[in-house]
Amino acid sequence: MKRLLAALCALSMLVLSGCSFNVLESTDELYALPKASEEYTSLEENLQSLLDSGLEYAPPLSGSNTQPVQLQDLDGDGEQEALAFFRESSATETPLKIYIFTKDDEGLYEVACVIAGDGTDINSVLICQLLGDEGTVYELVVAWQVSSALYTLSAYSIEEYTPITLMTQTSYTRYSAVDLDGDEEQELVLMTVRNSDSDMSTAVYYDNVDGVLEPVSTANLSTRLSSIDKTSDGLLADGTPALYVTGAVQDVNSSASYQLTDILLLRDGALCNITLDEDGQNSTDTIRYSLTSNQDINGDGVTEIPTPYLLTNYDSSSSDLFYAVDWRQYAADGSYTVVSITYYNSTDGWYLELPEEWLDCLELARQDTSQSGSNERGILFYYNDGSDDADTPFLGIYKNTGTYRERNATSGDRMILLRSSDAIYSLELFGSAYDQVESAGDLLDRFHLITADWSTD
Repeated sequence: MKRLLAALCALSMLVLSGCSFNVLESTDELYALPKASEEYTSLEENLQSLLDSGLEYAPPLSGSNTQPVQLQDLDGDGEQEALAFFRESSATETPLKIYIFTKDDEGLYEVACVIAGDGTDINSVLICQLLGDEGTVYELVVAWQVSSALYTLSAYSIEEYTPITLMTQTSYTRYSAVDLDGDEEQELVLMTVRNSDSDMSTAVYYDNVDGVLEPVSTANLSTRLSSIDKTSDGLLADGTPALYVTGAVQDVNSSASYQLTDILLLRDGALCNITLDEDGQNSTDTIRYSLTSNQDINGDGVTEIPTPYLLTNYDSSSSDLFYAVDWRQYAADGSYTVVSITYYNSTDGWYLELPEEWLDCLELARQDTSQSGSNERGILFYYNDGSDDADTPFLGIYKNTGTYRERNATSGDRMILLRSSDAIYSLELFGSAYDQVESAGDLLDRFHLITADWSTD
């Protein structure tokens, strides 16, 4: 015990002596915030100097790259360059600036070049390969917002940090970078919507011609297209790369919302709109109610276009609307094949692949119940072929939320379909089901949740 007390006294003396300072000092260092590296400190100093000179940050308004400062390896050397977006409010010409910083021999950032443009904002910036001959060198596509209704597009090569203009500022409504000719280089398609009787809406195809992007072909867009809401590249049924251009249809007779899709591809080097009707005016076959977007619904790598149509409501006194969707897969000659038919429940967030045998006699009804702590939204399926069983449903699909969703989803003979973070989906087969449904397992494979489309294009 005496030895233990002596040891404790010695330890306390060390803590109270100068040795305690060394212990505390190392502890402070252990918990200190990490210091920024010299390279990022140099970048920060460069940026602050530009801000002190009167510039202000002006990050891109849209697209996937919207940060005011972005790190990208533009030349494939393994080192990241920095892009910073500014506005010089006092400038009378080219007030928008894109500063590109690279590292010097000591690994510190310095200004390598500046790209300047006219407009009120930088609308978007896309980094892609337009020339392709360097393999890992990327070009910049910059969309400038001149006004709320006018945009222009430019493209730049920054080889050896000397900006070379590949395409001067050209007005457009929407643009896409897409490889339509299969050469592993991206080309630009600039689309312009003209809401007038005298001018056609057009898509212009720009390709690399001796190191410069030149307009090499033009195709008409649908005359009824009043805006372009989304563009996406994908494959057709025969593997041909295509650009899907989807927008709103101007309907002068009603206020209903409709969509259409023009499909653009290259044919013998010329841009073609393969979905235009015989008059060459509109893609009539793709006009539809705006229920859902183009997607690869069956997972075969080919983009399908949805065409919704109304199903019969079993409850004639109800105003509920039920939609089936034909998913059309197009070929390069403009013909299409329906590869899947679904009942699409956008309200409850799920869809069901429908067997063809159901379609002629299928009717649906909604059955919702709400109690304290739980909420159930159900869809009942009827097979109305005039038989005695036509008055009873053969299938029910339910979405349960709330505290008692587990109890409700598993009540009776119900079978769980899927679980999400806040809902349980289940099905129930009724007595008349077995003439229409071979097995519940088949329905398990046919049931899917609707996933959000996060594309910003």
